[in-house]
Order: sequence, then structure tokens, then C-alpha cells
Amino acid sequence: MRKKSHKGLVWTLVLLVAALGAACVWLWSVVDNRVQPLLRPMNPAYAGYDSVPASIPGMGMRPFTFTGWDGEPVQAVEVWKEGEESSRQLTVMGDLANHPVERLHEIDYVLVCVDWDHGILSAVPLAEALTAAGLHCVLWNPRGVDDRREYCTHGLREAADVPALIDALVAHSAKERPEVVAVGQGFGANMLLRAAAREPRIHGLVSIDAFASLSQSVGRLIDGDLSRILLRQLMDMRINSVIGMESFDVAPVQSASEISRNVPVLAVNLVQDNPVSTIDDALAIYRRLQSDRRALWAMRTAEDDARKIELLEGPSGKEQPVIETVRLLRDEEDAVVAIIHWLNDCVVESIVAPPPVDLPRPVPNPQSEL
Repeated sequence: MRKKSHKGLVWTLVLLVAALGAACVWLWSVVDNRVQPLLRPMNPAYAGYDSVPASIPGMGMRPFTFTGWDGEPVQAVEVWKEGEESSRQLTVMGDLANHPVERLHEIDYVLVCVDWDHGILSAVPLAEALTAAGLHCVLWNPRGVDDRREYCTHGLREAADVPALIDALVAHSAKERPEVVAVGQGFGANMLLRAAAREPRIHGLVSIDAFASLSQSVGRLIDGDLSRILLRQLMDMRINSVIGMESFDVAPVQSASEISRNVPVLAVNLVQDNPVSTIDDALAIYRRLQSDRRALWAMRTAEDDARKIELLEGPSGKEQPVIETVRLLRDEEDAVVAIIHWLNDCVVESIVAPPPVDLPRPVPNPQSEL
């Protein structure tokens, strides 16, 4: 009887270990399925397309390659308005005909980045609108030539490509110090916020739909209490095991606080009902900016416009309205034209005007933005 009971106990332990092992495998697969879209954020709209198009309607092109931060070659292309205009360019040109922008020639290059995957193709719509105003845009593939970079770090490492990209532009430019500004959306905004904090040759930045921190955005996507905490820890373990970073390491809101006060920065929130990037993220970034020329724009909605014009805490602790720097936009078309005017009015003014003395400024209250 004892032998049978011992044998039964052994089998029970074996089954328990097997069940525990199966549960661990299942849990790890759940974690990996959650993490993969963060490690490889693919845009299905460009699946199957080449990284660099042979031509772009309404634009001339100059493809080139530069060496990125990790020694990998990176594809890039300079584009400008040329030939028969596209429908998007005609729309922008029609709006600008009634409200001309006459100082954009002071800007030599606009760095434009949207997606980590198919970086050039995803940036074309923005570039179309900007080139319609006469600007020269520069697009590039953060994944590198032939997608040699397997994993995305949401700008943490990709931002180091930007100085090398500017070096390549300087080598080709007739000017010793060309004026460079940047326009990013989503991944591109997160990356360019970090780049602008470290690259003094960026003289203006438009950040569209950036998140405040990757950790915060991931947290919004996970439901539950105790299970949420466990899943978050496991996700960070998995991310760290693959690319040597955690979601806490990616914090564009911190980069915003490090950008020089002489650099105009426009924070824009266009996406609606997207937990990854919200109006609160744009507001958090705006609050941390030190720039003398900063602005916050958001889409106008029928439900709660007053929510968009929030109040910021002043140095004395009293609430002060920020109406002078907040703008509500009708739609994305309105946003693009408004951005062009902002570049013409605000960024060019900062380029042609002598920079102010960089006196210390009060550090804004982060108010638990991270």
C-alpha cells in the first residue's frame, strides 16, 4: 500500500510540475504576443512595398545613404516640389494662396519621420504638404538598409541617427550651417523629441501624437489589477531580454524638458480615442518644455472643447489659462496648413532673430506625468 501511495504521490508531483510548466509556457507566450508589436511596430498599410519608392508624384528626389549610430547604412531621400502637383499639394497650395508664407526660404531642410517601419513611405503624405509650401524635406528609414535593425527602441537609440543625417546634409549643402527643423508624428515625434534635446542644429520641432512615456502608454493598454502588475513586469523582462531596455527608459516627456529654450516646439494631438497617445500626453510634453516659443494644439471635438483648453499651474500655484498657446483644429488638413504657418511665423522668427540670453528658468512641475 505504501508503494502505491508513493507512486501516486510521484505522479501527482509530475503532473503538477507539468501543469506549472505548461502554465509558464502559456504565460510567456501571452507576454511575447503583447511585446512583439512593441519590438516590431509594423504598419500594415505599407506591407509589401519597397523601402524607397522609385518616384513620388509632385516631388523631385535625391536618394542618398548615410551611416547610422550602430554602423549600419541608412536609406534617406531629399524631396522637393517638382513636376505636376499631387492632389494633396494642390489643396495646400490653394489654402496658402489666400494666406501666403513668405519666409520659409530661411529653412533649408525639414526632417520628417513618422513610422519606424517604412520610414520614407509613411512620411510622404506630410512631405507632400510641406513641399507644397516650397520646403525641402528629408525622409529616412530608421530600420536601416534592408531592414537590418530587427527591433524598435521607440527613438531611444534611433535618435542617434539624426546627427549623422544632418552631417550628410551639411556635406551636400552649399551652406556651411544650413537651417534644419524637424516634424515628427508617432514614433517620429518620440524620436525627434529626444534628438532635439541632444542635437543643437535642430532649430525648431513639431511633435505630433507623441506619447509622454512608453511605460505609461503600455499601462493604458493592460486591464486588471494584480494581473496587470505581473504582466507589466513580465513584459519589461521580455523587452529587456531582447533589446536591453525597459519601457521606463523611453520617456519623450523627459526629453522635452531638456530641449533648449531657444528652440520653438509645437506639441500637437491629432489622434482620437487612442490610449497610446492622448491629449494628456501632449499636455504633459507641453508643460515640460522650456522653450520661449512653445504651443499646444489639439483637434476640436463636439463633446468637450473646454477639456482641451486646460489650466496650467503658474509659479505661484495659482491656475493660469494657456489660451494664448492653445489652438483647437478643425481637421488634419487644417492642422497641416496651420503647421506650415507656424514654421513660417514662429520658427523662422527664431532663426532670423538674435537668440535671447539663456537665463535660468523655473523648472516646471511635472505633476506625476511619468
